[in-house]
Amino acid sequence: MFLRFIIIVMAFCCFAGSSSASPLQEFWDDSTVDGYIRSYYQTRELKTPNDVELYSLGTKLNFETGSFYGLKGGAAFYIANDLGANRDDVKSQNFLLPVSELNTFGTAYLKYSRHQTEITVGRQTVDTPFINPSNAFIVPVTFWGYALTNSSFKSITFNLMHLEKIKLRQETVFQDTGNFLTDRLGVQRQQTSGTTAAGVVWNRKKDKFQIWNYYLPGLFNMVYFQADVALASVGDFQPFVSFQYGNQFDVGDKLLGTVNAHVFGANLGVRWKDFKLAYAFNYLPKKSGTFRNGGFLSPYSFATDALYTNSLDGGMTLKDSAFVGLGHKWTVNYTPTNFIVELSYTIYDMIKSVGGGDSGEVNFDVTYFFEGMLKGLSLRNRTAWVESELEREDLIENRLQLQYVFDLSIN
Repeated sequence: MFLRFIIIVMAFCCFAGSSSASPLQEFWDDSTVDGYIRSYYQTRELKTPNDVELYSLGTKLNFETGSFYGLKGGAAFYIANDLGANRDDVKSQNFLLPVSELNTFGTAYLKYSRHQTEITVGRQTVDTPFINPSNAFIVPVTFWGYALTNSSFKSITFNLMHLEKIKLRQETVFQDTGNFLTDRLGVQRQQTSGTTAAGVVWNRKKDKFQIWNYYLPGLFNMVYFQADVALASVGDFQPFVSFQYGNQFDVGDKLLGTVNAHVFGANLGVRWKDFKLAYAFNYLPKKSGTFRNGGFLSPYSFATDALYTNSLDGGMTLKDSAFVGLGHKWTVNYTPTNFIVELSYTIYDMIKSVGGGDSGEVNFDVTYFFEGMLKGLSLRNRTAWVESELEREDLIENRLQLQYVFDLSIN
């Protein structure tokens, strides 16, 4: 229905502006068609549940019109298919991926821009510290809602959005955000009036500062701050430091009971030529008598939220034992031409008195970008080794992705 509305509006705009050649020419010449073709193969060896093995071949086809007096329209269609390769045993499948086939419009929106202000209405992707596409597989997470950005002040961007529905990566339909949030947080399923997020991002030379507020009515409110600062260079060495802080507290009907959560984090490191070395930590203090003992809630993200100690298999907001404790992460990156290589080791020291167990995770991530006639093609392999005091968390996981990014723009 919404896609039909977009088509009608675009057709009306073309007809209404038929006497003006310049806006129509811009509308046509600036239209874009792009996307990707992605082959994805995942295996997960587990000690207690069944092993996981899954294959998916998918594509994204994205179309956006040029501007017609500030108005644009766009849509992205996604296709995913396992080509009959996946097991029939449902216990051996990953339900974060479409098991057999998927055909869906992930985005379909209208966008209006004027005087450094942009308003988007409809199905869209959202990219903020704690609401983002989580695009690790074939299809990203998308939302139905309203978004506004303003960049009237130099280097500062204001963001405001209200999200009413969410479509998960493996689904074809959108659902109420309240139903999704209460389901995922393990309380009685019920609707809410959506999620509102507001943020200010300041990019100052090599530094970046941002503050966000997320309001989830009936559940909790979250305030999040992050600062990324480049320190003075020492020869070829460029040291940097980042800090993050978040606070969550219950609001409204208190569907989760008492919410009182904090997260503290720091990321320290240095860049030297093609290398980057870093150490990060996150601390989530225990709060007895509160929801998840004070665990920091990240219900919209899948190991893609802003915490510095996230790893391939998860992070401190996703542990299935305790959600409070201390995390340490050491990372080395190497980024020569055409390569991205990253090796990291993370230790999670979760509080034992509320069911936590210590664990360690090694991640190895390598991506190669082809050139020449194969430009746009990349090959990526990600591997995780997890060892934990809790046997159910032990695993070896591998994700192999072959991707071709294309641009078929009209101009």
